[in-house]
Amino acid sequence: MPVLTPRRRRRIRVIDFPGETIHRLKPITFWPALIGIMLVLTLTAADERQFVEFTTSINSVIIDNFSALFLYSALALLGLCVYVFVSPLGKVRIGGAGVAPIYSPFRWFAVSLTTVIAMGILFWAVAEPVVHFREPPAFIDIEPGSAAAMAFSMSTVFVHWTLAPYAIYTVAALTFALGFYNCGYGFSVGSLLRPLLGRYLIEPVAQLVDGLVLFAVVVGMSAVLSAGLLLIGDGLQYLFAIPKSPALYAATAAFIVSVALLSAASGLRQGIQVLARINTLLFVLLLLYLLIVGPGTFILELGGRSLLEYLRDFFPRQLLLDEPEGSRWSGWWTTAFYASWFAWAPLSCLFLGKIARGYTVRQFILVNLLLPSLFGALWFSAFGGSALYFDSLSNGALYGAYQREGLAAMAYQLFSYLPGSVLLSLFFVFACFISFITATDSNTDAIGGLCMKSVTAEYMGSPFGIKLLWASVIGVVGWCSATFLGADGIKMLANLAGLPGVVIVLGSGAS
Repeated sequence: MPVLTPRRRRRIRVIDFPGETIHRLKPITFWPALIGIMLVLTLTAADERQFVEFTTSINSVIIDNFSALFLYSALALLGLCVYVFVSPLGKVRIGGAGVAPIYSPFRWFAVSLTTVIAMGILFWAVAEPVVHFREPPAFIDIEPGSAAAMAFSMSTVFVHWTLAPYAIYTVAALTFALGFYNCGYGFSVGSLLRPLLGRYLIEPVAQLVDGLVLFAVVVGMSAVLSAGLLLIGDGLQYLFAIPKSPALYAATAAFIVSVALLSAASGLRQGIQVLARINTLLFVLLLLYLLIVGPGTFILELGGRSLLEYLRDFFPRQLLLDEPEGSRWSGWWTTAFYASWFAWAPLSCLFLGKIARGYTVRQFILVNLLLPSLFGALWFSAFGGSALYFDSLSNGALYGAYQREGLAAMAYQLFSYLPGSVLLSLFFVFACFISFITATDSNTDAIGGLCMKSVTAEYMGSPFGIKLLWASVIGVVGWCSATFLGADGIKMLANLAGLPGVVIVLGSGAS
């Protein structure tokens, strides 16, 4: 076989004819996942009520039987991260000694941060603390709306958005990075399991694992898109009196997917890193604005007190030691969030691992676990603390907005109490667009690579047509979720997508 020079290799892969693309597809990965998603869409269109009932029943089974699996697994993965960080493995360089990094340290952090959190922190930063403040679980014997309920709500947010969840991504992404760059494994989620299964991981099995992940992450990503559509829809209604409707959600989803594809077409080093830097700047500006013009002293005091409570009760909360048998509170909240992290982790690990070349394992854990957790604590303290402060002063106005219009409306109710509320709301809506565009760009890149046979450490691109197909599918499923299922449907979709994810991530940790 003739050896391809870099020039010839590049020319061959830039020109992707349809027949050549189909020939390069992993059939066991691509077709079952696509057919499964089409089947879900068909069932939704044929009988929306029956589909919702079916989804709800499966969700109940997961909550009743697998909540402990999600929480215990996340804790075990966090312990593994701590062990690796202090072990000799922490000095190993991803890609080998002397290899050049893809990104500078700041750009690497910006891309990693913004592609992981996506719409999550924008949608839940105001909504979740207020709901826990007004609706604490009955088993903890806390009066709704009290100071104790306030500390409970913020410490709960830390459970859902700091250390343990980020450990899920970190373990999966680090396993893939070392396998791909240092051991020569393929660009495949199945490669996460190769050290564990060895010769038993034959190619059809590896492709089947990739197909399962592909289906799960498209469902999970669609759930996040639907959250973004709800949030943007409420913002457009608040700012411009544009009524929320299926047509508005469809137009918004189409715009997000189109811009993400334009970014994806510009290449890994160009579009995504520009979007990520803009996204990071938006997050920092929003965070500083809340700290400066909001109740800064209250935010810092509540954040510090809640952080201490979070650390004090870390193991009881993580291990469900204080929750009575039969309670479904953690299942409906913590399990849903952790399931979402597990659903995204197998695919996101391909992207996070791919951009980590040139850095050490210890630096990887710092950038993907410790720094994002610190940012999450600051972000939720600022937004959640401000929301709790004004909800208390206004006799539950933010909670009332939730009861009237849904979770997404609470953010704009908060902004109405701050200086420059209209400009702030515009800025926030723009941040929503950029956040999901950034996440869509990174994940369609990983999805495209997952479907193809020819992705290597030297050439990590994938055909634009494959990215277009999956981005469109994600947009359609996200629109269906926002239109028919709402916020509760988002959590149900996350649960459904998370179950296969937890199996794969635990397998990577064992590897």
